[in-house]
Amino acid sequence: MRASIDNQRPFGTMGRVAWLMLGACCLTALGCGSGGAQTKVVYGTVTIGGEKVQSGQVRFVPVEGTSGPANAAPIVDGQYRIDGRGGVVAGKHRVEVVATKKTGRQVMQHNGFERVMGDEFVRISPPIYAGKQSPITAEITVDSDGRFDIAIPR
Repeated sequence: MRASIDNQRPFGTMGRVAWLMLGACCLTALGCGSGGAQTKVVYGTVTIGGEKVQSGQVRFVPVEGTSGPANAAPIVDGQYRIDGRGGVVAGKHRVEVVATKKTGRQVMQHNGFERVMGDEFVRISPPIYAGKQSPITAEITVDSDGRFDIAIPR
């Protein structure tokens, strides 16, 4: 009597596929565990010369041995909240700020689909705060309340 090929292999073709899928699931689960970088939702106010900023963006960029992605949020009526991707990675960050305000004029803009009229904005924050030269730093810890107010002098 002749044995079939599947009888000679303990798991057969379907068994090997099942084991491969199980292995892939285990590797995926290991990658999604708590071994990743810890994050904290960061929020606060943004002022220039003591006056709240109408609009703009706040960006936290990891520096000095802190690894992980930068994260940003819009400034809306003097407030920001970074909660995307779990918040800001714990560690030391350079804080970059671009503050803007409406001019009261409408200008032609492209919204990604078509040209439309929209509010004109101008930058009101000094350029030094907008990039790598920003002097603002923050140490984010997971046990803090997450509040980080930004006060830019005029």
